Amino acid sequence: MGFAEASAHLEALGIDAMKSMAPTLHRVEALLDALDNPEKRIPAIHITGTNGKTSVARIATSLLVAAGLKVGTYTSPHLGSMTERIALNGEPISEEAFGEMFDHLAPYLSMVEERLGEKLTYFEVMTALFFLWATEAPVEAVVIEVGLGGLWDATNVVDAPVCVITNIGLDHTELLGDRASTAKEKSGIIKANSVVVTAERDPEMLAIITTAATDPGDVSVLTRDFHVVENKVALGGRYLSLSARGRNFEGLFLALHGAHQGINAATALQAVLSFLPSAQFEHLVVADGFAAVTSPGRLETVKTDRPVPTVLDVAHNPDGISALVFSLSEAFAFERVVFVVGILRDKDYKGMIAELTRIPSAIVFTQPRVARSASVETLEAAADDLGSPSATAPTVEEALDLAYSEAGERDLVCVTGSHYVVGEARGHLLRS
Repeated sequence: MGFAEASAHLEALGIDAMKSMAPTLHRVEALLDALDNPEKRIPAIHITGTNGKTSVARIATSLLVAAGLKVGTYTSPHLGSMTERIALNGEPISEEAFGEMFDHLAPYLSMVEERLGEKLTYFEVMTALFFLWATEAPVEAVVIEVGLGGLWDATNVVDAPVCVITNIGLDHTELLGDRASTAKEKSGIIKANSVVVTAERDPEMLAIITTAATDPGDVSVLTRDFHVVENKVALGGRYLSLSARGRNFEGLFLALHGAHQGINAATALQAVLSFLPSAQFEHLVVADGFAAVTSPGRLETVKTDRPVPTVLDVAHNPDGISALVFSLSEAFAFERVVFVVGILRDKDYKGMIAELTRIPSAIVFTQPRVARSASVETLEAAADDLGSPSATAPTVEEALDLAYSEAGERDLVCVTGSHYVVGEARGHLLRS
């Protein structure tokens, strides 16, 4: 079975099907048991949080690679191809490798599904595929991003010595509830004797996180145990000075835009220094790791044949949009931003639109090719309620064309609102 057949099998399962099912780990545990538990063979950094998970995962990976390790990384969702979810030293595996690994996995899928009388979900299969690939590659360390929540996420089969909770915000509230419930769910990744690293600073949320840890002393908190000393705009990214695990690292260049990426960098550095002996991380190793980071779809600038600068960002909740708006104002010069926006209907689209209107802007709403997309009529009505005029286009490609036609020579085009709209726009722009 090649990549085409493997991807068709996975897509038929439905990426979002698990959201309508009762939370459980028994299916993925049964599959991993049949595979002789590959998840238990490689040390892991396990990452959850409302925003910043993928960026922290990619920064941590880059640091580990700079230290000389062979690293497997598991992130979600993908922008263009499901191969992006499984990376070796930061680069997505090939379609050939993906297809071969699925070939290896397929007989076990059939056996376990027949034994359980249940179908495994898309994310459960992908998670098992990652662990199987990681042991056969083989890699020396894995960096794993939670798909949704924490406690009941398929990745929570791993017993990670270092757990990261980036922050606690409101997203997927229909599944995770309020902030306190979300904090408890995300703290579910913490295992006995895990070191916990978090950039969350709300005392109520920290109390929940600390309670989940074996020892309060195992919890490292931003501004208490590690610090962002300097975090300035630099050409093509950020200029940083950080303090982590009692060590100072000055004059670092991070090849990512946005002040929030400085926080993500400090969080990743604290996690990596907790994961490996800090002697492996001389200043040059850390500097090389940060300079080599890439994170597609996170304030990513894309070259086009248009005279207007173009930025892609997967912000998909009000906190994410707020960080995007601040970062655009800080890192880019423009008179106005023409936003191309597509949002899923289960998101707080009113809150997101309100954040977009904080800077001089125009909005073109569109609908990416996914069933959960909010209609352009719904988004336009929400913008009208806020007194913000907008335009609509039925497809992402048409929305981009409209945005470029609306943008002046001193404006900026920014695509945001969901991974799906950014994925479609990115694919279209790179092809053209």
